[in-house]
Amino acid sequence: MRSAPRPILALSVLASTVLASTVLASGRGAMSPQEPATPRPERPRHGQPVVVPEGSRALSQTYGFLSAHPTARIVAPGRLEIVLETRSPCPPATVYLGLSTLDEDLDWPRYRVAVREAGKPSELRTTHRIETEFASLVAKLPHTPFEPRVQWRAEIWVPELGSSRFAEGRVYFDRATLGDTVNVGIGPFVEQLGPDAVTVWWETDREARSELRIAAVGDATEPRVVAARAEGRRVVARVDGLAPGTRYAYRAVSGATVVRAYEFKTPAPGAFRFVAMVDSREGVGGGMLNAGGVEAASLKALTTIAWRGGAEFALFAGDLINGYTTSVTDFELMLDAFRRATAPVHARIPFYVGMGNHEALIDAWRTPEGRVFYADKNGDESAEAVFGRMFLTPQNGPTDEGPGTPGYRGNVYWFDHGNARIVVLNNNYWWCSDPHRRGGNLEGFVMERQLAWLAELVAATDADPAVRHLFFAAQEPPFPNGGHTADAMWYRHGLTGQGGDTDRDGDVDDGDIDIVGNRNRLWELVASSAKSVAFITGDEHAYSRVLIRRETPIGRRSKPDGTELHVAHAVWQITSGGAGAPFYDKELDLPWSGELAAHSTMPHCAMFTVDGPKVSLEVFANTGQRIDAVELR
Repeated sequence: MRSAPRPILALSVLASTVLASTVLASGRGAMSPQEPATPRPERPRHGQPVVVPEGSRALSQTYGFLSAHPTARIVAPGRLEIVLETRSPCPPATVYLGLSTLDEDLDWPRYRVAVREAGKPSELRTTHRIETEFASLVAKLPHTPFEPRVQWRAEIWVPELGSSRFAEGRVYFDRATLGDTVNVGIGPFVEQLGPDAVTVWWETDREARSELRIAAVGDATEPRVVAARAEGRRVVARVDGLAPGTRYAYRAVSGATVVRAYEFKTPAPGAFRFVAMVDSREGVGGGMLNAGGVEAASLKALTTIAWRGGAEFALFAGDLINGYTTSVTDFELMLDAFRRATAPVHARIPFYVGMGNHEALIDAWRTPEGRVFYADKNGDESAEAVFGRMFLTPQNGPTDEGPGTPGYRGNVYWFDHGNARIVVLNNNYWWCSDPHRRGGNLEGFVMERQLAWLAELVAATDADPAVRHLFFAAQEPPFPNGGHTADAMWYRHGLTGQGGDTDRDGDVDDGDIDIVGNRNRLWELVASSAKSVAFITGDEHAYSRVLIRRETPIGRRSKPDGTELHVAHAVWQITSGGAGAPFYDKELDLPWSGELAAHSTMPHCAMFTVDGPKVSLEVFANTGQRIDAVELR
């Protein structure tokens, strides 16, 4: 969700808003009411390099918790030290410790003891150092097999936020001595799993010789050993020569640390299921609903439902986190919170992730006229670049939109699974809050080179007899149904209800960016193939289902070149924006509202079953309740 920046006094109004050291904003902003208006250019600067007016002042905006990555290490046999740096002075922290037992197939952290940082509640500090023994924790499990790693969670009351915040991690130890060893801080994760190959990766705290040990489940021979390569802290192992439809057990090894065994199953011909979710950014309610910018409680429940329900991969089309931060470290910490909240399932099935409006790593300025605006950072610090370093997704998308623009590799891509092809798009690319005056890209707008790439891909898919079904995923809905009708790919005009008022001045004219024409151009490509089943989206924190047919009323139908949209085939828009973010109601006065077939505000995941020529959909709440069930084809 994007809205106008709020003054710092708004902090008490919404517990899940983002704390800025200079300005508080709950999302991407237009100018706030007290800021003087400046004339817009006759034609928008959209698509041009961002221009910062001379004399503008840089602002800082962060999540308001940690200023650095936490560190945790074994300092002596049986003793652990955890250090956290907070952005503002906070009272002493409480740390919870636990062990993972080996009878858990989904090994989310469980805690057994609590340790409080030394000091009085009135003693505020920014450096929090907690040293504690964990030998007694090990002694509590004399008869239950466990993995030699301490799971920890730090809870800190942040006075400026008026609530607690959490940080999590784990530390491996030598089983015999309880001493230091290579720490596998996160992972392993299964990626790009095919019938005969898989990629597995994890992260370590130091350089070490690493390998993957893998064997078919039930195979009594020695496991196959595959050397892994280091890419900075990341360790990557690619395994070829696997058998389709076979369950494999694997263990990641770095130095003397041997991670517990996980399993995955290679795809086989025939029916399969996959799960789609969007919008797991922080919710309202504290605790694990506000875990480092992620609504971890619902996310854990929904990924459990997906795993138990037989999903072979997860598709997550954006808004993983709160975002809207000017700090690279802050952005990394939030994405890391998402990775930890999904890790036990991600160790067993691939997660294909995309970027939403909240994957925003920004620079912020106040102009001499008093206007605040935001824009995607440049180069290696762009949201796209950092996102690409935090995940390992296919690298087969377009490159960029030209010199000075961020890359698409890793956030726009496609992959095949069984007889289906899934295309992940990015309609939050190179974002600027004021593309009319400053340049950059409008929220929801799909730029030229991405559209050209998509056109070629859809044509190639049509010609490929091995692909029977085509799915698309992007965070911003082409046809919003509630909560984001004023942006997404519509930009509702307040009086007429029609779309296209991107500058929100009450007129749809040459001063606006042609978002509706852009939507129509995108949808014509989507609907051009008879193989297209569904466009999976989010942004709106709800579930909805609407079939876009040739006769569906969708408002203006012209494309940017003046020709009319041709909807060759009916395609479902499935909005699955319920992975934990605060819920939205539906609106009923949009051109296509009469075609809305289903809607729910419950946290949920969408489970697709592909069986030969058939595709069906079931939608499950985080309680396990089935919300919807329908044959899509």
